Amino acid sequence: MDAPGGSVTREAPVTRRTLLDVLLGSSALAWLAAVVYPVLRYLTPPKDAGGANKVSLTAEQKGELTAKGFLVVRLGTDRVLVFRGQDQKVHALSARCTHEGCTVQYVPTEALVWCACHNGKFNPDGRVISGPPPRPLVAFAVSTEGDAITVSRGGGAA
Repeated sequence: MDAPGGSVTREAPVTRRTLLDVLLGSSALAWLAAVVYPVLRYLTPPKDAGGANKVSLTAEQKGELTAKGFLVVRLGTDRVLVFRGQDQKVHALSARCTHEGCTVQYVPTEALVWCACHNGKFNPDGRVISGPPPRPLVAFAVSTEGDAITVSRGGGAA
């Protein structure tokens, strides 16, 4: 072909070396993306699922609360432990242990909140009784009107 100005240009042929360089470069980029993406996802805090600030218990959940004495519900991205204490009032605490993040449960016979991972124990207000947890559980507000039970943010830390 003639280029403007009368000079002739030639296209370089694709060599095996060029093809290998492209394949090696693209596979290195794919490997880097496969490593970096999960790390970035892990380090980025999750967004609040719908911005839920309160949840009302369904009839099925109220039945489970009566039968087992406690249940875990979702409030946005938080897990909340809802239980009926010995005072017969409904309480709500974060269901995530402050030590390692394991899910806690209520033990009605001992009237305490227990983390099975490392035997952490909390009183019904969320304060640490024993074990490795460094901080109390976050408390959630509970309102009961008639038969309706609603759990919401704003209970503060115990």
